[in-house]
Amino acid sequence: MALDLLSVTHVNINCSNLERSMRFYRDLVGLTPQSHTKPEPQDGAGFGLPGKVVWDAYLLHDDRGFGGPAIDLLEWQQPRPVGRPHPEANHLGFMRVCLAAENLDALHARLIAEGSRTRSAPIEVPVLADHAVKFFCCDDPDGTCIEFVERPGPVRMSHININCSDLDHSSDWYQRVLGVTPIADRAEPPAADGTAFGFEGDCEYRADFLAVAGDPESLIIDLLEWKRPTPIGRPLVDAHHLGPFRMAFQVADAALCCAELDRLGVEHSGACWLTMGPEIPIIDGLNAVFFRDPNGTMLELIETPKMEGA
Repeated sequence: MALDLLSVTHVNINCSNLERSMRFYRDLVGLTPQSHTKPEPQDGAGFGLPGKVVWDAYLLHDDRGFGGPAIDLLEWQQPRPVGRPHPEANHLGFMRVCLAAENLDALHARLIAEGSRTRSAPIEVPVLADHAVKFFCCDDPDGTCIEFVERPGPVRMSHININCSDLDHSSDWYQRVLGVTPIADRAEPPAADGTAFGFEGDCEYRADFLAVAGDPESLIIDLLEWKRPTPIGRPLVDAHHLGPFRMAFQVADAALCCAELDRLGVEHSGACWLTMGPEIPIIDGLNAVFFRDPNGTMLELIETPKMEGA
């Protein structure tokens, strides 16, 4: 039996200057901050960090508000952030957070005018046999790669790219452990110009698109294996490393999920109690569980918090 996931809660992106990054994601991209978490110092063991930890973060949503996934834009204050996001599109682990937007040419021009670094102009590439997408990649102020794909309607969170070393093995693991399901045929497009990803010459990959069962309109997992060039590196190890570090799913019962992870042979942190700070007064805190996929990419379970007075 797999974990019983309710939804995708958020993708965490660590930044070095929260105010500067908010200007990018809120003012340029068009996401809306709806929760501010700035708790008092608390135990960092669940994150794998020694001693007390402190962060300042905003949860940024698209037009679906709390009914959809969020970006957990977080500045570590204790300890301070380290490293930089990996720039290579074929680096193992989280690579690109993808947002859907209309009129990519206008968006690309606006980002360039505001000083953002884009990796190419908007380009159309095949994904499935009968489907192509127009997209471009842009770096946020710290260098995290944000992908924009063209689609009518308001700006929306679309998918998170997770690079893996063996698609067959990882896809089986995600379906067997998380219970996510494919929403399309496997993508194995022909070789194409790699400029938009920062590659010289052509590139090739294959990918599965997975979603929480019963929630196909939420954030999609784009699980991808690079064939040319081949994968490099390893996923981020430190929770305070700049860039995308973890993806969080909502569950009803953290303890039951820990028992199921034990049964499945997946190492995990156990349920860790986290407080969210004075601006989230309706809950005392929440239980979170941290564990890694076969390549070491960090995943998180968040137990639905109990509201005060409920």
